[in-house]
Amino acid sequence: MKEITRYIEELKDRYHLKSDYALAHKLGITQPEANHLRRGLKIPKEELCIKIAKLLGKNPVELMLVAQKDRAPQEAKEYWTLARTAVDVMLHVPSHPRYLPKKVEAIGRELRQMEAHCLQYANGAAVTEPVRLMETTERTVDALMEYWNFWKIGGPLYPNYLLANQEAVRRGVAIRRLLVISAAQAADKDSLGDAIQVMEDQQQCGVQILYAFREELLNSVTYQRLVQAYKRRGSAAEINAAIFDNEIMVMARAYETVPLGLTGSPNMITRISQLEITWKPDVIEELNPTPLFDMTRYVRDYTGKKNFMADWTRFSRELHPHAKSGPLAMPALGG
Repeated sequence: MKEITRYIEELKDRYHLKSDYALAHKLGITQPEANHLRRGLKIPKEELCIKIAKLLGKNPVELMLVAQKDRAPQEAKEYWTLARTAVDVMLHVPSHPRYLPKKVEAIGRELRQMEAHCLQYANGAAVTEPVRLMETTERTVDALMEYWNFWKIGGPLYPNYLLANQEAVRRGVAIRRLLVISAAQAADKDSLGDAIQVMEDQQQCGVQILYAFREELLNSVTYQRLVQAYKRRGSAAEINAAIFDNEIMVMARAYETVPLGLTGSPNMITRISQLEITWKPDVIEELNPTPLFDMTRYVRDYTGKKNFMADWTRFSRELHPHAKSGPLAMPALGG
């Protein structure tokens, strides 16, 4: 049974139309056409949907969506049902509590952005949306992180996004994350300790962690081209990006440092202030970091603190072969 017939029956009841002739007269159509509409053998066109909606005091968009769903093939009906639900919510959302119209406004903004195959989020939403993206991932995640500080304890991605990663791994998603560590970061005791803790946390959650020293990685033409491609596409200077199921991509476009706390000395935290999610095939092809994971000359699996520190010592000596002490000397870590 076509859903549009329910509106035809409602119209007959409201105006006491006892026959197809009366229905046809009310709608300005022929009697055979009225008969076919009532029996669900014909779907009204847009002009007739508007007329029926006006007689019933309904929004014409509702009837046009119902009619479109009725004439759609079976595999597409659920999408038109979803569209009708979205329109119905937007038409009947109350003004209070204020959260509801704000939520509907955000949904409408996302729908408009989706026409361009690109969603953009700012501030708090830029931190929470990657969690939803991870929750829908089915197979793989390949991530490149030059700004990996987000993952440390107290950072904006800890623990919610880390927990979402863990749940994805339990579902069978293979997650690989490449941390790019600069010589300046590795030479700082606190920063190096943070990097090790981040890698340990990720590994415990089932993520395959890889790392590379940026000064070494810059010797790779592939990495140089990738950095330039991210720059052209509007990425933040320090790349934070991931490809999900090889079909959708998230990329940080800007960061901001904000104070956390109203009294005393607030803690300064850095978070993503602008985030972009896109499923444009050309963008994904250009920015896909996957080739870096196979670059074994510069990229290595994290196999524990001891091996990592040995690798850092080797890199530090190669970077400054004549330095015996100073800022690039191997920092002493506790534990």
